[in-house]
Amino acid sequence: MMVRSFTGLAAAPGLAYGAVVLYHARANRPGTSADPATEQARLIRALAETDATIAAHEAALRAAGQSESAAIFGAHRLLLNDPSLRERATILVTELGRAAADAIIAAAEEQALELERLGDAYLSARAADVRAVALQVWRALTGAVGPGQLLVAPSIVVARDLDPADLAGAPRDLLRGIALAAGGITSHASIIARSLGIPAVVGLGDEILTAAASARAIALDGDHGMVTLDPPADLPARLRPRPRERAVRGATPRGPVITRDGRRIRLLANVASPAEARDACAEGAEGIGLLRTEWLFLDRPDLPDEEEQVALYQAVAAAMPDAPITVRTLDIGGDKRLPALPLPREDNPFLGSRGIRVCLSRPEIFLPQLRALLRARATHDIRLMLPMVTTVAEVRRARSLLDQARNQLVASGRPFSPDIPLGVMIEVPAAALNAAHLAPEAAFFSLGTNDLTQYTLACDRGNHRLADLYQPLDPAVLRLIRMACEVAHQHGRPAGICGELSSDPQATTLLIGLGVDELTCAPAALERVRAAITATDTRAARNLAERALAAEDPQQVRAMLRNTL
Repeated sequence: MMVRSFTGLAAAPGLAYGAVVLYHARANRPGTSADPATEQARLIRALAETDATIAAHEAALRAAGQSESAAIFGAHRLLLNDPSLRERATILVTELGRAAADAIIAAAEEQALELERLGDAYLSARAADVRAVALQVWRALTGAVGPGQLLVAPSIVVARDLDPADLAGAPRDLLRGIALAAGGITSHASIIARSLGIPAVVGLGDEILTAAASARAIALDGDHGMVTLDPPADLPARLRPRPRERAVRGATPRGPVITRDGRRIRLLANVASPAEARDACAEGAEGIGLLRTEWLFLDRPDLPDEEEQVALYQAVAAAMPDAPITVRTLDIGGDKRLPALPLPREDNPFLGSRGIRVCLSRPEIFLPQLRALLRARATHDIRLMLPMVTTVAEVRRARSLLDQARNQLVASGRPFSPDIPLGVMIEVPAAALNAAHLAPEAAFFSLGTNDLTQYTLACDRGNHRLADLYQPLDPAVLRLIRMACEVAHQHGRPAGICGELSSDPQATTLLIGLGVDELTCAPAALERVRAAITATDTRAARNLAERALAAEDPQQVRAMLRNTL
């Protein structure tokens, strides 16, 4: 057997080895039916069965504290229960004599194409979700199996792409990893894989599908984006334990993380719920560097009131006593929509009303959150962080509303802390370029590399066709990180990273060399990033950073990192 290696995008950390399971999502559609009444009854049963399955996945993820992943399934349920989808499928069955399985696929395809024709980035991305939920109904009608049902031994699934349900429904003891021809690191499959601790490499290209058809075994490196078919026989013994296998060994004590030459790097976690905060504490996080508050607002018909928000912040803080909790204020717009707060349709929502722009335009929503943060600050080390900041004027307007929130609390007589550190996220190139003016207004900088990458490189991070261009290690992005860190230090401010890049242990040494003081990671990545920090020498890291900044493309930077490691 010939060893064949492929390089893609590191989507979920971890190393894995297993049998090859090559999965193709759907075979040919069935033909028309001669009995519309029977087919309609089958369609109704399949829709109910699929809805129950999706609801179970959503509930399981919420119970595990995986709010971001649970929200994906919540959105899928809304699409599945869309009356227009169901009515069109019913018409195809009852009036045109189509088989139920054929009808749901055809109805979904019509709806998906309509969404794509609108030219709205958010709605176009939902087209894939419509097709995904229809595929689940199709399976329920035809008896076709998903990838999970094909696993009979520890395996790695190779496919063009996978739907969230493909991962959530697969047996965890047998699914060791996924290798996808398509996809990016922010695709739904990647998000679910990270939340479930499944190593994943995506964006491998269609060549992996052809090669895997004749392969028996596969090794996958989710840290570096490498896949090897029919690897050497001694490779399995050299693979390290996966994160979920490490969990049985007990929690990691929380404490300072120090480089080899004595530099302190704060290791924090990004979470969206108290359960995730408890996981982060067990993994040794020193605090929360990013609490994503929008997940309290999603998938509900009403907005959370002030009391509910106070309860969330206090519960997260209680999960990590005596640790700093940095709360990002409501960050919606772009690809995040609230049923309770419909935003006007925009031709380009990623360049429209997002983050702080929405909050400043809707003080009736922003003020309750600011009051809740000030109240939680009375008993916990709560910090406030503004997303999507572009100008100094935005920070000053936010400060004015913060003063207004203080005055309202004084008038109400409720206890609160008047002093709360206010930081800004550097996610827009203009913010990095204007960092010298933002620093006097901010207590700290937090660089959101996901958005910083897509805005610097002018590529939608959710567009699979641009996965090769969306590269956080592009030298242009690295120069903006270096610039923001240098300015922050000149003003005595700490600078941290809270995007996906901070969870990549291969990038840790480079980020330290660029001047980063804090790394905010997904809880599952904390152990690997901790190990990378303690193995780093600051002087060598700075030398690596200088070489990376001089590179001509991200591929050269990745090669430098592999050679260094």
